Amino acid sequence: MQPPTTPAADRRILILDATPDDDGPDRRVADRLAALATDSGALISRFRLEEVRLAPCLGDFECWTKTPGLCRTQDDANAIAKAFQQADLAVMVTPLFHGGYRPSLKGALDRLLGVIHPFFHESVGVTRHQPRYERYPAMLFVGLEAAPDAAARELFAAFAGGNAINLMAPRFHTLVLAPATAPWEEALAARFAQALAGSDGEPFPHHPPADALARACAPDPALPPAPVQRAALLVGSARPKGESTSESLARSLAENLERQGVAVTLVHVIDFIKPGRRADAALAALGEAELLVVSAPLYVDGLPGLVLKALEQIAAQPGRLQRVAGLLNSGYPEAAHNRSAMAQLRRFAHNAGLGWAGGLAMGAGEVLHGKPLASMGFMFRKQIAALRQAAPALAAGRGIPPEASASMARPLLPAWLFRLAAKLRWFTQARSHGTPWNDLGARPHELKREEKPLGDGG
Repeated sequence: MQPPTTPAADRRILILDATPDDDGPDRRVADRLAALATDSGALISRFRLEEVRLAPCLGDFECWTKTPGLCRTQDDANAIAKAFQQADLAVMVTPLFHGGYRPSLKGALDRLLGVIHPFFHESVGVTRHQPRYERYPAMLFVGLEAAPDAAARELFAAFAGGNAINLMAPRFHTLVLAPATAPWEEALAARFAQALAGSDGEPFPHHPPADALARACAPDPALPPAPVQRAALLVGSARPKGESTSESLARSLAENLERQGVAVTLVHVIDFIKPGRRADAALAALGEAELLVVSAPLYVDGLPGLVLKALEQIAAQPGRLQRVAGLLNSGYPEAAHNRSAMAQLRRFAHNAGLGWAGGLAMGAGEVLHGKPLASMGFMFRKQIAALRQAAPALAAGRGIPPEASASMARPLLPAWLFRLAAKLRWFTQARSHGTPWNDLGARPHELKREEKPLGDGG
């Protein structure tokens, strides 16, 4: 999967630019990147993500089973995916958002799901997707911070490494700058040159600390006692109501909270797709609660872009909120894949001046696929027990007990069995769409060197 060595005139560079549409220091960094890329003689595709047409990922996996390698939503996502797949170097530039990416960049990465294969395999001891293509671009992640923040930089590097692994990059580089307060031009030029030249990148985070998820899930050690009267559960899946694992988990937790006398409101993240009455009503409902629980799937190693968009609005108008908890699920069988997303949610809580009440994270979320949790019985017994244990603590204003977090993370089934069952599921779903099984590995964005670059070119 190494990108071929090509003459400068044949090299392709993709820039995904999530900087604000203004003349501020962040945009100047993105413009300088575009200039460096142009000066290299490569073919440039630059997408200003605050301006493109890009709907949120629906999480329906039809880019794997109905139109393999292509998203059915008619917007700029397929153009971005094609430019990504055909690039020799993909550059992401974004202001840091609670240690991760701005919502517009995360939303664009969510929509790249089709460039990888639906089938799983074991890689360095954990489950990963197989590659769809023979070649993938190297990646350069440039984060922009208002002021130096070592913890945010560490989390940004973790996200970048995870994305590089799952998007099959042969190597990756990261760089964090504070363009409003410190010189940055020389560091940017040097790191860009390293990435373009194909020099050794940073080590892939194949072996994160074994306790990384537990540390991310751990509540603040000194939460002030404040019994909860009202809780709001934000369902972070864009699937239709009643069809997501995130909603199933949220409803199960809601039932347990209601048994503790807590009034619970469910809010769906799809209400935040467009500004207007629905978004305003959703924001008002969230602001009436003392406790916010974000129940969301893992998209490309992190919270979905639409969830980040909702969090951005919640932070600007927190209302009565006092604390936040996480309830995350990953499509991989190992719950540990949720660690960076949970850590970002914790940073959001602290940056918004809210307490962190802890987290619950599970793997193999698609096994549930919208069914009521109680109906799943024996297989989900640990997760059912975890929610029952977490609810009284949350209702009393305490943090989620570590025992509950550990139970939630228990594997539903052996990883090898999960990978086999998933393969059968993709075949079955493809058949229901009339897709021949051997088309699941289609390569619609295979590079043809005579093609012109996509995007605005600079």
